[in-house]
Amino acid sequence: MKYDRPVWQIMHECADAMPEVFRYDDVRGWFVEHYPDVNEATIRAHLIGLTEGGRAKHVQFAPRSPVFRRVARGEYSPIPAAERGEDPNPPGPSASRLKMSGNGHHHAPPTASATPAVPPPPAAETDDVTGSVGPAASTFDDAPPMPDIILLGSVGERVNVPAPAKEVYREVSFQLSRLDAELSGSEWFILSAEHGLLAPNEWMSPDSRTLADMDPGYRVVWASWVVARLQSLVGSLDGMIVRVDAPDAFVGPLFAELQDVGAAVSSGSIVAEEVDEVDEVDGADEVAAAAEQDAPVPVRHDELVEAAADRLSVHEIEPPRDGEVPAPVVDPDLATVSDIGRLQSAGHHLADVRHAVPADEADSLPTSPGLYAWIVDPIGARVLNRCLRLPVRTGVVFVGEVGGSTWHALIDPVVNLRDHVSGVQLNGRTRASTFRMTLATVLGDHLGLTSLDDPRLTEWMTEHLSVTTWPVDDGDNLRELARHVIDQLDPPLNVDHLASAEYRARLLQMRGELA
Repeated sequence: MKYDRPVWQIMHECADAMPEVFRYDDVRGWFVEHYPDVNEATIRAHLIGLTEGGRAKHVQFAPRSPVFRRVARGEYSPIPAAERGEDPNPPGPSASRLKMSGNGHHHAPPTASATPAVPPPPAAETDDVTGSVGPAASTFDDAPPMPDIILLGSVGERVNVPAPAKEVYREVSFQLSRLDAELSGSEWFILSAEHGLLAPNEWMSPDSRTLADMDPGYRVVWASWVVARLQSLVGSLDGMIVRVDAPDAFVGPLFAELQDVGAAVSSGSIVAEEVDEVDEVDGADEVAAAAEQDAPVPVRHDELVEAAADRLSVHEIEPPRDGEVPAPVVDPDLATVSDIGRLQSAGHHLADVRHAVPADEADSLPTSPGLYAWIVDPIGARVLNRCLRLPVRTGVVFVGEVGGSTWHALIDPVVNLRDHVSGVQLNGRTRASTFRMTLATVLGDHLGLTSLDDPRLTEWMTEHLSVTTWPVDDGDNLRELARHVIDQLDPPLNVDHLASAEYRARLLQMRGELA
């Protein structure tokens, strides 16, 4: 930790400084002034976990005495120090007790025991590949906060008669999410494509359509309706943590609307088994979990091994004659340990914002072939989210390659990262770049573009995008490497490689409208 003691102890000091009634923003402001290295997720978790009644939501706070009381929705009061029942600064064990404990050896303070696959930069300690600064991810104080409100998307099989909303949807995944919501202690509601927001015990007629069946314009109006009704039921959402456990069709429009009213939004995953035509995306759980911190999807080592193993082939080998030493069989397609490491390192490096270069500094990129990834900041992600009407999170949105030994390279005079990213994608003609064309398609109405080459597109890219690169000595197998990295990171704007039919259909629809 960058601070000198556990956050639960610091919360006692914070409570002593709070007025009689305060809100989360007061606590956050106090931490910004006194302990700026404590991240917001940690502050929220401790405020909830150390509030009377909140410990049931956070098992790790069970041994702790409450420090705060909830006096109204979003408002708290500090418990007087004499009533807290716990000393935030207990005396340490005596030297004699240390000698008598265990085997009598004096242990040095623990240090980091694991060496990361990609060495961290010397300038900052980060909690994940997003580059957000804070305590190490493995510390106790980084427990993710429990949401104040959970919204469950309606999916799967339905009953045929009117019933309480929580009993209408019979899909196993929905019922499991319902059980989790009931046990969490959070307020929870159900999302319906036709009925909007419903309380669990509110009676409803089964809806006949899902939100994925609706026009994207309907989804935007639907999301505004849902948020307005949620505010009418629970009050202000400012500072509240809202988790949306629903398919992408629900999550996309709701993310922007909830963030606009000040809520901190995360998403879980409910997938209806009836949607057979949608391809399954490897690592979907990681995508959902990363949303909570707006993080890029981590590269899964088991996927890399599996992908490399798919390339193994078996050859029939004639038995050697007597006395003859058989020649080794060399399979050019055989995956090696170095192949797997290369895939893992490339994906990890490209998703790590610590290696990102701002778009306006693209002229500093290397003049060699390789892979590149465009990374969007939180504000840009919200804009893409609202325009695309599907979830877009902070991190990698597009991955490409330049200089590969394919027919593309033979007809493309630009064969290095600097010229391609800076000259073609950032400052070139829109129709010459797939990525730039996709951005123009998605952002056209938002930016008020008068043409595909409107300079406002470049201005937006410069303001909200950065780029990471993975240079290589030569372009052999570069296209294959790019395909593996795209499969791992699943960037939402790689139109030609999208595994998600929802993203692909939406982008193709928008391109058709532009044409």
